[in-house]
Amino acid sequence: PRYSEFVNFPINIWSKKTTYEQVDDEEANKDLKEGEEPKKKTVPVESEDWELQNTQKPLWMRPPSEVSAEQYNEFYKSAFKAFDTPLTLSHFSLEGQVEFRALLFVPGQLPWELASNMFDEGAGNMRLYVKRVFINDKFTELCPRWLKFVKGVVDSEDLPLNVGREILQKSSVLRVVSRRIVKKSLGMFDDIKDKGGEDWVAFQKNFGKYLKVGVVEDKEHREDIADFITFQSTEDAKNTTTIADYITRMK
Repeated sequence: PRYSEFVNFPINIWSKKTTYEQVDDEEANKDLKEGEEPKKKTVPVESEDWELQNTQKPLWMRPPSEVSAEQYNEFYKSAFKAFDTPLTLSHFSLEGQVEFRALLFVPGQLPWELASNMFDEGAGNMRLYVKRVFINDKFTELCPRWLKFVKGVVDSEDLPLNVGREILQKSSVLRVVSRRIVKKSLGMFDDIKDKGGEDWVAFQKNFGKYLKVGVVEDKEHREDIADFITFQSTEDAKNTTTIADYITRMK
């Protein structure tokens, strides 16, 4: 069912159901006196029928204006088996030569599956769908590894349903998707930075090390990533500082 829960056409499975009904308890009512309410008992009733599997409309297919913060949070926790509330999210689509929709989250805390290995290949952070059919959540090609902590869903209209790692590695669609994920992720980081306060502190504590890896490995976005890196400073022992702020104080 997890591979087909969002496809466009209805998928029904013949299944057994057990419901419970209240009926008169003949044994208990043998000595029932006139005017007394008959005693009831609960009995199981088994039935078989077709059950619709894909009842949900995928959240990422709906306009962002129609999705509440609570619905986003519920989806995040359900899809990624998380218990925290995300710091921020990005819900967007791309249309043109390449078409896809995506929903990205910055977790509120370090995902448990990354606690012992920050680049654990078994930790699926990006769920790939093709035309609402779930394909895989282990494709590392969807985004650079320094974004391993960002959770998300990508739904492509262009990739084939039998997409595999070899196809992804050669796909021009993948390159467009990956660049857009990086761009939107940087936009989310910027929102957290602008907000400041506890969210920014938590973001740096949990994910600052990933950004430092990104500066080393991602030449294309190195300067953009550097804007979010912070270091301990002798200027303020309690708070970290950005490279830009450090340079400003040097002048």
